[in-house]
Parts: sequence; structure tokens; C-alpha cells
Amino acid sequence: MIQALFNSEVEAFTGLQGLQQLEQTKDISLGETYVLTKDESGKTAIRSAKDKAEGTGVVSGGLVGGLIGMLAGPLGFIVGVAGGMIAGSATDTLRAEDVSDYLDKVSANIPTGKSVLIAHLWEDWETPVNSVLLPISIDLQRFNVHEELFMPAQSELSKTNEAIKSAETKYLEAQGAEKADWNATLANLRTKREQLQRQLDVNTDQQEKQYQAWIDSTQPQITERSAETEERLRTRLVEQQKRLEQIKSNR
Repeated sequence: MIQALFNSEVEAFTGLQGLQQLEQTKDISLGETYVLTKDESGKTAIRSAKDKAEGTGVVSGGLVGGLIGMLAGPLGFIVGVAGGMIAGSATDTLRAEDVSDYLDKVSANIPTGKSVLIAHLWEDWETPVNSVLLPISIDLQRFNVHEELFMPAQSELSKTNEAIKSAETKYLEAQGAEKADWNATLANLRTKREQLQRQLDVNTDQQEKQYQAWIDSTQPQITERSAETEERLRTRLVEQQKRLEQIKSNR
């Protein structure tokens, strides 16, 4: 995930167009993209949204889903929290609960009058994206989706499973009112586990769709490129296929 902060909406869309051009030349594989803008009154709006894995596009309203949905959920994970750059009030923009929850957090830290470009992409090296975004953005940050979303989610699920085991032991040992209390605790923990597992399943499905979409779009065009680009794309395909198999095996 990349997040780029801009002084104006025009510059944010210039950055988005630059990423789209990099995708056309196969310098990157581009997934979901979002442009959020906060006006002078402090109101945040989604000016552009695209979920390429699903093949749907939304401008200012409607259900987006995809990675934005992934980043919401019960863990309260916020991409961008490490610099405090992103995190407002897009409440009326999207109707999907998980999506708007995330965008509320994302938009909170957008400075008044600024715009943010959020994009899910695969880059073989950072130079192409840097060359497009650094000259026109105020700030550019990168986040590894797997390391900063999936690993914490799996860790939280493991902790919840351990807490359930401990509570089950306490429940068997308890008497009277204490037993009822442990029974309520167990019910809450099991509900939390179901929510975490469901979110992980949704996240995995979305990751599979995105990687498959990238593979399907790149594979037919490999031999149409120069020898240098062909070699780079073949290496990218191998890595993306490896990642896809890893995601499937982790189910």
C-alpha cells in the first residue's frame, strides 16, 4: 500500500494518472486506488475509487469493498498510523459499514484543504513510483499489506484461541455465580474468534483475487516487451504466483 499526501486535488489526480501510466508500461502492477479530499470546512469526500480485482469503479458514493474493506474490521488496524499522516469524516460517502469505518479513520488526519492518494500496488523497485509521486507530493509512505495486516490479524486470532482455552479451564473449575461469569466470558471470546476468522477469510479471498488479476493481466503481454522488460516481468510473475500459492496454503 502507498499513501501520498498532496497540496491539492489536482496534484492527487496527477499522481493517480502517473501510477496508471506506470501500469500501462508494466513498471508496476496496480490494484485498488482511492483519492480522498478534505475541503476547507473539514468535510472529506472520496473523489475517485477503483477496485480492479472486482472490475468495478465508484466515484463519490456506493459500495467499494476490496482492500478498504480488508483494512477495516474488528482489529481496528489503520494503515498509515505510523506517521499520523492519514486517519476524519467520510461517514456519508460510503454506505458499507466496514468501508466507512476505515475511511473515517483514514480521513481524520488529512489536513484541511489537502488530498490523499491511496493505492495497492506491486513494485519491483521503488524508483518508478518515486519518480512520479515525490516531485508533486508532500509525503509518500509505503506499507507492506502482508506484514502490517495479515500477520497482526493471525497473531490476534492465536491469542484469542489461547484465551478461550484458559477460560474453558476456569469454567470447569468454577462454581455457582462464578461459573456463569466464565460462561459469559467464553461466549464473548468465541464471538470475537468468529469475527476474526471471518475477516481473515474475507481478506484472503481479496488477496487471491488481486494476485490472480495481476497475473492474468501480465502473462499475455510478456513477449510483447523488450528483452529487459520481459525478464523483469517473468521474475515478477514468478514472485506473484509464489505469493498466491502461499496465500492459498495459509487458508
